[in-house]
Amino acid sequence: MPELGSLSDRIRAAIAPAHDTVERTPFAVAMASGRIDRDAYAAGLRPLLALHEGLEAALAAAHGTPEVAAVYDPRRMTRAPLLAADLAALGDVPAPPAADAAVDRLTAEFPEWAAVRPWALVGALYVTEGSRMGSMLLARSLAAAFGVRPEPGVGLDYHVAGIATRPADWQRFKAAVNALPLTPARAADVLGAAAVTMDGLVAMYAALPAGIVEAVSA
Repeated sequence: MPELGSLSDRIRAAIAPAHDTVERTPFAVAMASGRIDRDAYAAGLRPLLALHEGLEAALAAAHGTPEVAAVYDPRRMTRAPLLAADLAALGDVPAPPAADAAVDRLTAEFPEWAAVRPWALVGALYVTEGSRMGSMLLARSLAAAFGVRPEPGVGLDYHVAGIATRPADWQRFKAAVNALPLTPARAADVLGAAAVTMDGLVAMYAALPAGIVEAVSA
């Protein structure tokens, strides 16, 4: 089979198996079905916040490097404050220790990437930016689960912020990634970092409880 041409296509192919695994976890299924308990969902936000805090700190440290500067817009891509706002709205519920540990192992990689091979952070950023597309659907299912409208201020900021321009933003991001003048070795670092990030998410999601609530008859 010939190698996929663009870097974004190669990243997508590299993380596809792990992405499918995440979507099959009970926690992800409960979110997508609109049947997740509020506390169970809130428990998943704390490790997710730690992931974004770690990645965004690394991206800020590496923002002077051309590869990161070309693809990372902190004004639009900083998402940790959104998660903090959601935790404030829903309640800060502790996550299972295994979920926190999975994220701790992942975020421990970020400072080394920022200091030694900052272009690798593009792979991690691809994963978090790509998750925004799925968030467009999750915003509706989670709003239904919680009995609220999919709007800011009700615990769904992470999913609804910037939703109007999200498809166009995603296309611009992929174009910027594809335009990076990376050597084969640096492209391999990007692919590897994306895979490591997805593996960390697999471990995190697998450790989270589904917290499914029974559907209420009309």
